[in-house]
This record gives sequence, C-alpha cells and structure tokens, in this order.
Amino acid sequence: MYCTSTQLKLFSEQELIPPDVQSRLKLPQPYCDFMKTYGDGTYGGVICINCPDFQLLKEYAAYDFWEHENAPITKAQTAECIVIGNSIDGDYIALHPDRDGYILLPRHSDIISFFPFHDEPFLDTIRKISDLLYAEPWKDYDYFEPAGAHYLFLHKYKSDLHKMAKQFQAAFDYDYLIEDEYTCKVFLLRMGGYIRFNFSCSEIAIFYFDYGLASFQETKNFLMERGCK
Repeated sequence: MYCTSTQLKLFSEQELIPPDVQSRLKLPQPYCDFMKTYGDGTYGGVICINCPDFQLLKEYAAYDFWEHENAPITKAQTAECIVIGNSIDGDYIALHPDRDGYILLPRHSDIISFFPFHDEPFLDTIRKISDLLYAEPWKDYDYFEPAGAHYLFLHKYKSDLHKMAKQFQAAFDYDYLIEDEYTCKVFLLRMGGYIRFNFSCSEIAIFYFDYGLASFQETKNFLMERGCK
C-alpha cells in the first residue's frame, strides 16, 4: 500500500479505548496494529478509518433503518455498536462487544453484513468491505491518506485537463500515479499528498501537509502559470 504522507498521527491501544471501558472491551488486534502503524485516514479515497466512536450509533437504535431478523446484531444492540470507520457515502463499519467480527451498517440497504475476525491484516478486511460496496478494481486504488491534510481547489475552464495532467507528469518527479477516464491523481510524497485532475468538471485539487509547503507552492505556481484560478 502506498501512503501519501510521512506525517502520521499514531495511536496506542490505550489511546483507542477510554479507561472506563478498557476492562470490558477488546479491540481486534489487526485494527489496533493498523492504527499504531498508520493512524486514522482514508483508504482508496472511499473508506475512512477512524478512532472508535462510542456514541455515534446510539441515536439510530430508535429507527428501523436495517432488517434485524437473522442479522448479526439486534435492534437494541445497534446503540452499543462502536464505529471504527465509514465510507464516503455514509456506510458505517462497527464493532459490538459480543460479536467477533466487523459489522457493516449500509446506508442504501437494510441488510447488515458481517465479517468474522481472522488473523488477516485489517486492510484485507477493508478491501472486502470495499468490494461489497463498490464495483471497482481496488488493486488499482491501493493508497492511504493520513488525516489532517490541507487542500486547495483550482479550476481551468475551456481547457484540456488531460493534456495538462500529462504536462504535469512530465515536469514533476512523482511517486505514484492513478489515472482513469474520469480523474488523474499524481502523488508527491515530498508534498505529503497529491494533485487530482478531475476531467469531468475542469477542477484541480491539491492535497498537502505542512512539511510539504515548498513543494505545494511549486505545484501551485505551475498550475496558475497555465491559467488555473
């Protein structure tokens, strides 16, 4: 997996669990290992991985958002679930103290999915969840964005962004590249982020961390010299 930045906010297992629940809750080790290695952030541009949220689903228990017959949790147990991630479309990835697996509470379906704990790395489970939610070749989007990046949006109207993306790739020594018919993402580790060319709406986004300010300014100047505003 490619990591877009060297600036990570890492967590110990003790930091992930409040002291008042440490005696009755054990987080899955693969998830803890990931948070100790990479911290929170977004995988593949669509799955956000976060510190445990013990309150988020409490309000959902009163509503019939999901079908609970033959589901891994009851309606009442929804309020006890701990959210550790979500998709950008509002699907929740959760845990329950009495269930040995990851629980997917989908936004656009009433069927709750369950992924039993295995010894596999946490990202392998995240890829399975991604496969269920999105029909995408995830092997081509194997990157992680640590939380905390800054961003700038620019636009270039009446211009061929495909051509500009190629010019950028030729001018800059990049570390990773993702390109399809809709977007092009050029990753610069020295900037702590990437440049995203959105071909469908003539938008260009720059994502960067503080340590990459010099590279960010160089990138910004390159784009603005070519008419981006």
